[in-house]
Amino acid sequence: MKLNYIFIGMFLIFLLGETRTYAQQSPRQYKKNTVLTGGSWYKLAVSEPGVYKITGSLLKSMGMAAHLPTGAIRLFGTGGQMLDEATGSPRYDDLPEVALYAQDNGDGYLDDNDYLLFYAPGPHSWKYDPGTGMFSHQRNLYADTAWYFITAMDNGLRISSDYTPLQPGIPENTFDYRAFYERDSINFLNSGKQWWGQEFSKVIGLSRNYRFILPTTPAGPVTLTMRAAARSGGSGSTFNATVNQASAISSLYLLPVTDNIFEGVATVATGTGTAPAAQAQVEIGVTFVPGSLNDRGWLDYLEVQARCPLVLPPNGMLDFRSTTAGTSPYTPLALYNAGGQTKIWDVTDPIHPVAVNGMLQGDSLLFNRKNDRLHEYIAFNEIVALTPVLVGAVPNQDLHGNGAADMIIITTVALRGAAERLAALHRDMDHLTVQVATIDQVYNEFGAGTPDPTALRDYIKMFSDRGPAPRYLLLFGAASYDYRWRVKNNTNDVPSWESMASLDAIRSYVTDDYFGILKDGGDINRTDIPDLPEIGIGRIPARTIGEASLAVDKIIRYRQPAAFGPWRNQVTLVADDEDNNLHFEDGEKMSTVIAGSAQQLNIDKIYLDAWPQEAGSAGPIAPAVNAAIARRINKGTLVFNYSGHGSNSRLAAENIMDATSINDWHNDQQLPLFITATCDFAPYDDPGITSLGHRVLLQHSGGAIALMTTTRAVFAASNRLMNANYLDVAFTPLADGTMPSLGMAAMLAKKRTNSSSSDVINNRKFQLLGDPALTLAFPAYRVVTDSINGKAVNGAVDTIKGLGTYTIKGHIADAQGKALDTYGGTLNTIVYDQPAQLKTRGNDPGSQPAAYVVQQNVLFQGTQTVTQGKFSFTFVAPRDIREGTGNGKISYYVSNDRQDGNGYFDHFTTTGLATNPAEDVAGPLITAWLDNRRFKNGDITGPSPVLLVDLADSSGIDISGNNDDYRLIAILDSSEYFVLNDYFAASLDSYKKGSILFPLGGLPVGEHRITVKAWDTYNNAGNTTIHFKVAEQGALAVEEVRNYPNPFHDATRFTFLHNQQGEELQLTLQVYTVGGRLVKTLRSTIISVTGRYDGIPWDGCDDAGVKLSPGLYVYRLIIKTTKRTQTKGGKLVLW
Repeated sequence: MKLNYIFIGMFLIFLLGETRTYAQQSPRQYKKNTVLTGGSWYKLAVSEPGVYKITGSLLKSMGMAAHLPTGAIRLFGTGGQMLDEATGSPRYDDLPEVALYAQDNGDGYLDDNDYLLFYAPGPHSWKYDPGTGMFSHQRNLYADTAWYFITAMDNGLRISSDYTPLQPGIPENTFDYRAFYERDSINFLNSGKQWWGQEFSKVIGLSRNYRFILPTTPAGPVTLTMRAAARSGGSGSTFNATVNQASAISSLYLLPVTDNIFEGVATVATGTGTAPAAQAQVEIGVTFVPGSLNDRGWLDYLEVQARCPLVLPPNGMLDFRSTTAGTSPYTPLALYNAGGQTKIWDVTDPIHPVAVNGMLQGDSLLFNRKNDRLHEYIAFNEIVALTPVLVGAVPNQDLHGNGAADMIIITTVALRGAAERLAALHRDMDHLTVQVATIDQVYNEFGAGTPDPTALRDYIKMFSDRGPAPRYLLLFGAASYDYRWRVKNNTNDVPSWESMASLDAIRSYVTDDYFGILKDGGDINRTDIPDLPEIGIGRIPARTIGEASLAVDKIIRYRQPAAFGPWRNQVTLVADDEDNNLHFEDGEKMSTVIAGSAQQLNIDKIYLDAWPQEAGSAGPIAPAVNAAIARRINKGTLVFNYSGHGSNSRLAAENIMDATSINDWHNDQQLPLFITATCDFAPYDDPGITSLGHRVLLQHSGGAIALMTTTRAVFAASNRLMNANYLDVAFTPLADGTMPSLGMAAMLAKKRTNSSSSDVINNRKFQLLGDPALTLAFPAYRVVTDSINGKAVNGAVDTIKGLGTYTIKGHIADAQGKALDTYGGTLNTIVYDQPAQLKTRGNDPGSQPAAYVVQQNVLFQGTQTVTQGKFSFTFVAPRDIREGTGNGKISYYVSNDRQDGNGYFDHFTTTGLATNPAEDVAGPLITAWLDNRRFKNGDITGPSPVLLVDLADSSGIDISGNNDDYRLIAILDSSEYFVLNDYFAASLDSYKKGSILFPLGGLPVGEHRITVKAWDTYNNAGNTTIHFKVAEQGALAVEEVRNYPNPFHDATRFTFLHNQQGEELQLTLQVYTVGGRLVKTLRSTIISVTGRYDGIPWDGCDDAGVKLSPGLYVYRLIIKTTKRTQTKGGKLVLW
């Protein structure tokens, strides 16, 4: 049977006086500067309580100067215990000075063999309960080490002495011994602060022994406290504990685990008992009695307490206290086995010990115990003083010296470069005052070196208390549920706050809200009067500098004009099926919220039950939904909102999104905000997984700009409330007319949600992963409709009829409505028919068919030139216009290279046919190519060619989709149909012609034909067919052909991956206009040592050296070996 030893001064033992004296009380006052501002500083570490010795040679080995004046040596630290999480609790400000005892032989200098002594209470603490007369320990959850800071400057603080004359009376000669054993090695849920120790089971073993070595044989019985957990079935299970084989705790019963989600993965019980102990060595035997074969138990901790004779043990050091009541100010105590070198310090205030005057009588040292409160003492012989561990030099810092800040970024040294780039962006573009601090700097000044998350909160609170409070906090780095680096590949770089609840997935959670609870009296552990963050908080959970740089690159790109586009008018709602249409109703609720607060946005609804399902190997799948999501992400959407079931690896039972599917996203210029009202989409504190949320946020070719997401299991009803509140807040201007930032919206949404819901835990499980100071890419300007067919719009409802010709005129205005007469740019216009009435399918037993509406049918889509702030465009409405009473909608998006704008107009209906429309009996003229306009019928292509189509018709092309028979389609080999309506782009300032770029992929080798068929607005058809051959590609593989940056202005570089390392490759890069005209050819012959080649630069000039006009271009890269050829293509934007 294995013995687990516990010795005084070793492993996880003891102490700290219950009562402390703090330098200040709340409301807090702060130093102007930290003591670390100047001078040379060094860090020391201790792991157990006791008196420590610092010799002159030790200081010299650290790098400090030799022969220093003893009086100048100063030590700083708090002792290393956990900081109180209650916001207004007393706290040391900065690093308090620790009193030292100096021994320098009287010459005033610390030579090699001279020394200083100081007391360290150790990182763990005890609390005394006068009602029970018992102590309970508190293990430091964040560290098994305490840190101190040493320097040489000015005059150091020295230990004072108490010379109170010895009081008469019979001396007390016993004390209260206490010790604990706790080994934290298992976290059941990878969540929460609470960890568990050794397992007990029939497989591993049902009994273990633990050894405590007391300083002397106890004067009475030993009191044992044991806390344990069990995962039991049936009737439950029990623990028993003995002290030196005598029963102390019998049948500590643990209830069985049930299926109730609130009861968690194990049940817990605590028991206390006593047993006699006739020797100083105390053996604790712990036995688990399972109720059934597979039951398992875990020990949390053991506490041993006893009244022992006050005898200095052979190791020469003893910490002690006595809880016996005294009727006079002092009670005499007698310490036995003492000598002339024995010292006693009162360490009730551990950083200001007091040397106690004693009188030696034989081997008994008599001294006074104060009775004003419970006092802690330590007796020791100097020769046995412990030696601290040298950590190293500490750079100067001064977070206390920082002025007021709008935004605070806390990061690691490794990620600081990326954080500073982001800070510079906000200083430059948003005129924010930004302070960047490393996590070590925060720990040093606000936690005395201990990696305690509360140090971060106290740092933020300093700004708040001084005023004005910061607006934003960005935690730039990864977090972990493992604060003490026990798990493999841990990532506790910038910590978060974990709940104490750690056994059930509903109550256990992680949150960064804690760091924004700043008012005095706040306490995150209270849920009856929940405290909420007062600032906008976000996190970029980057684990590496590569991820950090990628995140900042995306934010910078998001803010640039190259990211302008009509995608900023789009919101996408995705809703799960089943659950009696619960999530369908979630989607409809979000649609109502958006329609009420942001009418200028267009809503795309991807409801799972509206799409067909297929049978998959692991259950139903919906590949059409996967494809629809990928299309929408790649086209761009301002917000992607999901409601339904999910996990850290997928969304929905049909697996509509996972780590593989997001690799098809290439939306690096159209980055959406992801809102996911689903379970644990992004548990950013679990280093053992790379969650789907993490992948979406840090996807290299696109993904999301930020996530408003969940980190643990959540409830659908609470999710709906938070989701709706966040959308409403995020889409509603603030009182000053500006839009709220992502962090501000999160803060306000949490407050609004809390005002109408008691589910504060669910509230805290929503987390902003992203930059809290970033604002959604809402266009700043407004597009205003002035007239339709010469008639001013004045609030009356107009009518658009089929085959009617309509001319719309309008202007651009700023946010206050002032016309911008000098604005020039390009306007993107979509004229929508009235909403379509759709219905879900009822695919599953838990899904019922339900009606919903989507404004998706497009009567006209085009681009127009805006000159001097004004625009005009003309179109012919399709014959198959929707009948009904609903309103149509004109959606506008305008941009130039400096600013963009949007708007809408919906004061019109669509119904009937125009009177005496013009005659048109001819169908569209259609011309098609593959890859480029030099294609000839029958040419050879690769397996993924791009279909290029030009269309022209005097009445315009019908892309409304109102009649399934008249859709713009491509038919591959008479069997596979592609709807091209969404890919049609009208030519600039014309409704009579336009083009299509449509990628074809995965075509098999052999001969193929593709037919393109289109109808004009009069329902006249036109078509064309081309034939082509897909050639064998052989062993040459080329992937990930792209150019970066894209869009670009001055220069870009083309890159690709291949499998021909060390072989000669002939490269030809051709750039075409959208119209198919070849404008640039670059040729090169290379031998690439690696499988990645990134050496094709281009300056945006054509073959004549003339800079090309801004716009969209198509390129193809031809790679040849001696035997094979590969052709790849892509699109780029020059601005």
